[in-house]
Amino acid sequence: MNANRLLLISCCTLLVSLSPSLARQAQGWSLSSDVHSNVSSDVSPLAQASTAWRAFESTEGRFEVMLPKPPERMQQMLDLPGESIPLYSFACEDASADYLISYADYPQEFISRIGEPSEFLDAVKEGFLGGVQAEDVVTQSRRLQGYPGLVVEYMTPDGAAGYAHFYLVNDRLYQVMVTSKSGNSGNWTENAQRFLSSFNLR
Repeated sequence: MNANRLLLISCCTLLVSLSPSLARQAQGWSLSSDVHSNVSSDVSPLAQASTAWRAFESTEGRFEVMLPKPPERMQQMLDLPGESIPLYSFACEDASADYLISYADYPQEFISRIGEPSEFLDAVKEGFLGGVQAEDVVTQSRRLQGYPGLVVEYMTPDGAAGYAHFYLVNDRLYQVMVTSKSGNSGNWTENAQRFLSSFNLR
């Protein structure tokens, strides 16, 4: 599963959970013309080593994370009932995995309609798993700097392993995902944990 596929799934996590038919549609989606992508100008490298992992920060996204290379920045409009909101994503890959961070600011009424923050995060998780037709291996609650979150380990039908972290920061949903390119990639787990554990809010 590549980063673009993860982006498409991240766009529809909540909508999939509310409408199962979208899960089937997600399997055949491709990037549409209204996706804008470029190497992000608001992501600045904190380290410049050409072969080492680097720390990146997004001023606009208010987060920082370690990545194996500079990410590609993408923007997609996400249709909600009555309005559309932008979803911003940052993606890159290496030999072992695909890495994706995305965020969107949801209307508070939309979040409240689903329920408490924990129920909202559960809906996000179910939508994501339905979108990729993945098996939930382990799910745990986690707080990031005081904000509620879920940590999900999953397995896709084609045998790829992955982790998805979902955090609700007021009305902003962050999705931090990594999926292996091969179930037996030698440094897959090490790289995944380096990526996930480095994600912090600014």
